[in-house]
Order: sequence, then structure tokens, then C-alpha cells
Amino acid sequence: MVSFEDFGREVKDTVYQNVGLPVCVGIAPTRTLAKLANYAAKKYRATGGVVDLTNPERQRKLMARVPVEEVWGVGRKLSVRLQAMGIVTALQLADTHLSTLRKQFSVVLERTARELNGVPCVPWEDVPALKKQIMCSRSFGQPLQKLSDLEEAVAHFATRATEKLRAGQQYAGELMVFIRTNPFKTTAPQYSRSTSVKLIKPSQDTRVIVQQALKLLL
Repeated sequence: MVSFEDFGREVKDTVYQNVGLPVCVGIAPTRTLAKLANYAAKKYRATGGVVDLTNPERQRKLMARVPVEEVWGVGRKLSVRLQAMGIVTALQLADTHLSTLRKQFSVVLERTARELNGVPCVPWEDVPALKKQIMCSRSFGQPLQKLSDLEEAVAHFATRATEKLRAGQQYAGELMVFIRTNPFKTTAPQYSRSTSVKLIKPSQDTRVIVQQALKLLL
């Protein structure tokens, strides 16, 4: 039987081989604990990028070492209030009485504490699906006559698309540029063209995306 850790390493290797993207894998019974496992996989080199946090003892051992602000959904501002109450680590948050967290903060933080104790409170359907493609386009008020005008527009849209990639913590593996004349001017000559390229390595770097987009335009 394959262990969770072995399965995690298989996933890690498969992603790198097929996408070229190095990733870390965290495995746990709840999403909040899985986030902590992933944090540990990134922080501690000895893990090899994979952490299995299904064992309760390992959960508590790791939580004792993780600052409370690193807990998913806590952040710096909330951590300041927690630290003022003596809650400095993830383990201390997990051990805080649930009614205290609900009264002093919110039901959201109470759920976080429950998740740290291995009780699933955040269903998967609450997670918005990642976009499979991002498109940025527009119509111009007047016909563009110069290549430099098209280059400026393509660079602008490529920049916007890359910003959306980073906002969604995603990477682009393929890029497409399309242009066409006004389809409503039926008496004018029509032109439509699209071309695409697969990136050697998935990227969310504006310089890379813009450079490739401009190459496609030419």
C-alpha cells in the first residue's frame, strides 16, 4: 500500500515532469492543516517538499513551531490581537477554548481552530474554481493604422492578463494573440488571424508574457 508521503512525492514529480513547475505538497485531514503541511514542506528542506500531516502527534509537533500568523486565514493584523492574549503559536490557537474565540473574534476563527484540531469545517465547494484561461480584449473606437499601435495594445493586454495570473496564483502554459477587423463593416475588407505558442516553462512573469505576445503579433 502506498503511503501518503509516497503519493505526495509522486504528485510532486508528476507535476514537475509534465508542467515544469516545482511544487510542494501538504497532506492533512483538513484544509487548514494541509496549508500548514504545505508551509512546512516549503520551509524545511529536509522534508523534500512533501509533508504528511495525517498523524495527530505530528500535527501538534508542527503547530508548536509555527507562528500563529502563518495559520491560513489569520494574517498579521489578527495575529497582533491573538498575541496580546498570549496566543503566539498555531498550537496555542488550536488549544484555545472555542467559545472564547467566537466571543472575542468570530465564528470564522472558531472554525479555524476546529480545523487545526482535525475537524473539517471548510467544504471544498467553498473554493472557487481556478480559471482555465484568461482573456483580455477590447474593440477600438477607430481603426488602427500602425503596427506600433497594435504592439502597444497587445503589450497592455498581456500585462493585464499577467496581473490576473498572479492574483489567482496561476501560471500560463500557453499564450494566444488574436486580431480581426470590424465584422460589422461588411463593405470593408475583412481580416482575422490568431496564433499561439506553448511556453517552454509556465510563467507569470510580465516580461516573459509580453515578449512572447509581441513575437506572436509579428
